[in-house]
Amino acid sequence: MRHAFLLTFLLAFALTARGADKPLVEIRPGERIAFIGNDFFDRELDKAYIESQLTTRFHDKSITFRNLGYSGDTVWCQARNLCSGWDQFGPPDQGFKRLQKLVEEFNPTLIFVAYGMSESFDGPAGVDHFTQGLDRLLDMLNHTGNSETTSKSSDAVRIVLVSPIPHENLGPPLPDPSEHNRNLRLYCSAMQNVAKKRNVACLNLFDAFSPDHNPESHFTTDGIHLTPYGYGRIAAVMEQAMGYDRRTWQVQIDAKAGDPTSKGTHITNLKRSNQSISFAAQDSMLPVLPPWESKIPGQERMLKITSLPPGRYDLKSEGRTLCTATAEEWSHGVQLLASPNDKQAEDLRNLILAKDRDFFNYWRPQNDTYIFGYRKHEQGRNAVEVPNFLKFTQDKEAQIPAVAAPDVHTYELTLQSPK
Repeated sequence: MRHAFLLTFLLAFALTARGADKPLVEIRPGERIAFIGNDFFDRELDKAYIESQLTTRFHDKSITFRNLGYSGDTVWCQARNLCSGWDQFGPPDQGFKRLQKLVEEFNPTLIFVAYGMSESFDGPAGVDHFTQGLDRLLDMLNHTGNSETTSKSSDAVRIVLVSPIPHENLGPPLPDPSEHNRNLRLYCSAMQNVAKKRNVACLNLFDAFSPDHNPESHFTTDGIHLTPYGYGRIAAVMEQAMGYDRRTWQVQIDAKAGDPTSKGTHITNLKRSNQSISFAAQDSMLPVLPPWESKIPGQERMLKITSLPPGRYDLKSEGRTLCTATAEEWSHGVQLLASPNDKQAEDLRNLILAKDRDFFNYWRPQNDTYIFGYRKHEQGRNAVEVPNFLKFTQDKEAQIPAVAAPDVHTYELTLQSPK
């Protein structure tokens, strides 16, 4: 199992590796990012781990997000049609045009497009139809996104295709996903071919994401829909597939002399005494999930302190105990299962969740058939309230950069009991 995971990781790395100075997907200052797709992005609205992952890494770039995911949708946008009767929906192009209008309104500079899971149930016979629909959708997005910029390719909207994840094998009584995974690979290959033809980036999550390597932590509820843990994992996988380094937090301090070394954080105001060490740290980015909750590789926090007198030491930050270990354990490095940034990170995620709920209520109010559809004669008067949710969205959006910038925290290691 470990060898299979290593092989998957190396394959994903080979598929996505780029030069250190140019990631596969570059996030630029002022980026306006749209998520378009099916359940993959729609269910992200209740988690916000993917958006939090990108927000924390690029907290100083003033990027904004709009999630236009729609459960059950396909590249043909049928799920976005309005109900026009008890068992009928609007014309075939209605959902397509609704999406086009929203994209034109937001005017994104970067669009992540995630489809293929719903279509994969059509099997090999549906691949050509999927490819045709994907081409049609991308043609529309290319003509509507970032329309205020010049026609130069460097200023045009950039598109990133996001493949389906593999179908996780959860065992009986759920069916064996082997055949579905073979079909999913066909649709992933079709998506990669479209990306190559159009010279756009493609994140191959089918190969980069391996849900079988840790059977104790399932990534999905039913094989294809991600759990909160699954979204935490996929957010980290997407970030690395985009070409960015894994997140690390490492600090090494000699208790007697010398300057500290650190990665992922900046150390200042180091003070030493016979029985204690204190320092201030400002992290380069907030964590997305606490390590003990997510167990996501690459998000561990490692503190190493050498030359301590024998004994047991407490590590505290602003009065909160983060860890207790012996001098020998500190000399080898201790993984911190808590961070003073945890509350700030969760405050940020909750703010993003609230912002995304407001935007959802703006473009897709619940039971919109009563507001915009064939039953608007009953509640259509409430349509005048809907634009207010865009203002609510923008108000919360303006608060995000300040919350996303990591605060400075003080750490103190003190002798609890000598040996």
